[in-house]
Amino acid sequence: MSRFNDPEEDRTRVVGTRPGEEEALRLEGDLDAVETQLVMRRSNNPMARLVVIDGHGLGNAKPIYPGTNSIGRDRKNRVALDFGDDTISRIDHAIIVCDDRSLNFRIYDGGKLNPVHVNSVLVTGERELSIGDVIELGSTLLRLEAV
Repeated sequence: MSRFNDPEEDRTRVVGTRPGEEEALRLEGDLDAVETQLVMRRSNNPMARLVVIDGHGLGNAKPIYPGTNSIGRDRKNRVALDFGDDTISRIDHAIIVCDDRSLNFRIYDGGKLNPVHVNSVLVTGERELSIGDVIELGSTLLRLEAV
């Protein structure tokens, strides 16, 4: 069986822990199973991009589109960060919502084991994003850039 078909092998690893230590954090249930529901609009014209500035996938860029952009390792996310950082949750580690009318960006923490930081500040719930902000997901740093 491939490691991608084994849920135990593909679980998100908690930043700063050794294998097995994170089990105590999972006692209240599998946080990857929590669903986040936001309205999603789709467009083919990106409004910005996330560029990996440190960590797995260094130099890679992913587009951010108007509407809801789910971010995680799995390709089911609108923004799939499938570069090998297993400290990023598979689904909805973070969500960026872009309003194409006002050109405002907001980031939401997906409530996963490894928290989201923007410019080294913990995101609790949601916060505004600006071009140039640095987002930390797991062990990966990304910068929001204009396209």
